[in-house]
Amino acid sequence: MNDPFSPRRRRTYTDYLHARIHVFLVAYVGYAVCYLVRNNFKFAQTAFELKLSINAVTIGTILTIFALTYGLGKLLMGILVDRTSMQKMLVLSLTASGIICLLLPSAEKVWILQTLMGLLGIAQGASSPAALAMIGSWYPNRERGMYVTIWNTSQNVGAALLAFGASAIFANTDAWPLIFWIPAIISFLCAWWIHRSIADRPWQEGFPTLQEMYGRAGMPHSDLAQEDSYWQLLISALRTTPVLWLLIILNSLLYFLRFGVINWMPQYLQQAKPLLSTHPTTAIAWLELGAVPAVLIFAFFAYKFPAAMSNVGAASMLFLGVTIVCYQYADSQFSVQLTAFAIGALVYAPQVVVNVLTLNLIPTRMAGAAVGLVGMSGYLIGEVAANLLLPRIALAAGWHSAYTLLVLLALISCFVYLLLRPYERRAVVLEK
Repeated sequence: MNDPFSPRRRRTYTDYLHARIHVFLVAYVGYAVCYLVRNNFKFAQTAFELKLSINAVTIGTILTIFALTYGLGKLLMGILVDRTSMQKMLVLSLTASGIICLLLPSAEKVWILQTLMGLLGIAQGASSPAALAMIGSWYPNRERGMYVTIWNTSQNVGAALLAFGASAIFANTDAWPLIFWIPAIISFLCAWWIHRSIADRPWQEGFPTLQEMYGRAGMPHSDLAQEDSYWQLLISALRTTPVLWLLIILNSLLYFLRFGVINWMPQYLQQAKPLLSTHPTTAIAWLELGAVPAVLIFAFFAYKFPAAMSNVGAASMLFLGVTIVCYQYADSQFSVQLTAFAIGALVYAPQVVVNVLTLNLIPTRMAGAAVGLVGMSGYLIGEVAANLLLPRIALAAGWHSAYTLLVLLALISCFVYLLLRPYERRAVVLEK
């Protein structure tokens, strides 16, 4: 019987340790490459404006379509990840995204461009649920937070590579479609490598489960009834405990902060700081790079304090509020880049904590759906609100008022982290 969920030949613990390192590399590299074929449109906006005679309003609509379909895709694809193969879903995400990137530069109508960006959002929706579910299935309580935190740098590596690559292409050639075509080829090669790799659940690859190997220290404790069916478990998580709702609220706030800065950085720098020589693309690249060392520091925190990551997230949001204030008053190229770097550090690293808490507080059986649902809230609520609300506040009351709102949201996020602290203390058991 070819049942992909049936146990295979049992392997040794040493084999498991080697296999999980490979699984982590698959999750890391695969998600980094997903970012090479995700935000290419943002760097080619001017080219599409000239080609299709569209304006900033149409561009905003296209970005909103992507945010909506990506958010919905995270939930729908997350459920498929739980019910099928994590490995195949990541391969599907990379392959479909690469095909769409090949087609985007040839779009001759606005509706075609909108359709392709909508499909790209759905295809990309499978990436983070698949990658995070891989790590959640292979790493026990004491190590899970550290590896999730390190994994989270993959998105910044991919985004920074795309930003610097786009800058290099614009500096050396007028062939702007290369921004789409080169990353598409890389995504196909990565999908082929993952397809040939060991990258699914441990028991699907012939290994014991984490609970069999580590006992209570293997998987997070949950107040939900584990004997329930998958759909009963998902509904129960939404109806009987505030944990999932707190994670949804928190992620929405963090995405509002993230995209409130990133998506409007070009307009803010050009309108509020027109005398600075810093190019918005360069500032965005520094913001993305800022996340890498910060997330690695958070990985150390996750290793030292695996059951106290909510406290780390709360403290980081206080520092983020202060940094946003400093960003407003930056008056030189160096200070803008420095504060952008710091914002990247303090807005991405707390998002890592959300991923850690999601895997630690939600049953592993529904990890994909939980990651998808929490991720969907970030885009459908957080990014969409940032795209629609922040520029209107800036237009009506100025950018200072808009950034004051961001500081307030950072403080509210700190409070939500603290509300999750009692649940984390109960869920993460470190000894057998």
